[in-house]
Parts: sequence; C-alpha cells; structure tokens
Amino acid sequence: MISVMYILRYKNEKQNTVQLQKEKAELELKALKSQLNPHFLFNTLNNIYSLSIENSKYTSESISRLSDILDYILYKGQQKLVTLSDELRIIDAYIELEKLRYDERLNVTKSENVEFTDLVPPLLYLSLVENAFKHGAEKTSGNIDIRISIVTGIDHSIFKVENSAFEDSSDKRKGIGLENVERQLQSYYQDQYAMKITNESNWFTIEIITPRHHD
Repeated sequence: MISVMYILRYKNEKQNTVQLQKEKAELELKALKSQLNPHFLFNTLNNIYSLSIENSKYTSESISRLSDILDYILYKGQQKLVTLSDELRIIDAYIELEKLRYDERLNVTKSENVEFTDLVPPLLYLSLVENAFKHGAEKTSGNIDIRISIVTGIDHSIFKVENSAFEDSSDKRKGIGLENVERQLQSYYQDQYAMKITNESNWFTIEIITPRHHD
C-alpha cells in the first residue's frame, strides 16, 4: 500500500514538473515576442515618419500597409504556429511598405518552391526579412538588392534571406532581432533546426532549416 502511494506521488510530481516546464517555455516565448514586436514596429514607424516629413504621396498607403502588419502581429502573432502562406503574405505586405520608402533603388527577388504545406512560428521569417532591410538598405544611399527564398520538402523547410552588404564585414550583426530569432528557434524546435549566417563577397546571408509540420 505504501509503495503504491509513493508511485502515485511520484507520478503526480512528474506531471507537475512537466506542466511547469511547459508553462515556463510559453512565458519565455511571450517574453521574446514582447521584445521583438516593438523592435519591428519602431523601425517601421521610422519609415512612415520619413515619408511624412517628405510629404510623400505614399504616406497614406504606407499607413494602410502597416495596419495589415499590426493586425497580423496582434492576432496571428499570439498563436503558437501559423500557416506558411500567412507568414509569406505578411512578408509581401512588408516588402511593399519598404518599396514605398526606397522606390527604384530597391530590387527584391522572392522565389517560392512550396510543394508541401507547413506551419511556422509567427513573425519568424518576417523578422529575418526586416533584419535584411535594417542592415542592408538602411546602410547605403545606393542600390539595394535583397533575395528571399523558401523551399518546402517532405521533412524540412528552408528559408533564406540575402542582402547586399555595404558595411564592415567584421560586423556580426548579433542584435536583438537575430538573438531573439535564435532563441525562438531553440524554443520551438529544440536541436532539430539549423541556422547558418555568412558574410562574404558583399552578401550577407541567413538561412534556417526547420522540420516541417506534417498535416
């Protein structure tokens, strides 16, 4: 009888520990998002402010684009996972917003080879695209080239962002954005993901490979 009581007590304690670990992970993710979202919004609002100072005809359109992004952050951003198509759609909205700012100086190429559906953490890919603009487009008065690609396979999804680099190649660019991306990857995927960062031949590249969520 005593041994049964000990077994039951151990089982309950183990269940409580698992639940606490789960709650801790969820709180950590919420904390990461609370750091990431203001960082993204701060940069975007600066873009709109620049347009308003210039009395640009694109100011109202940029506000409309930002409204779509805010809606995504407030609703989709609070979910654990979103569809890949939703994340790619908001990336398109963000690119259009940036095009209003940089006009003909900006050249963005985006390729999609999505043979399989996938679910991804919200804002994950968007953060990498925003990082490319922040450290690429904002660092030069010349032409800007940004390449974005997504490939989904049976087991993995590969997302890559490249931008022409104009700054010192010694810059490791480990700002709040990329640090949060790495921590979110670890929280969602543990050790089942890969993240590669390179800075060579005047190109800065970030590539992440994550396990695909099967339907």
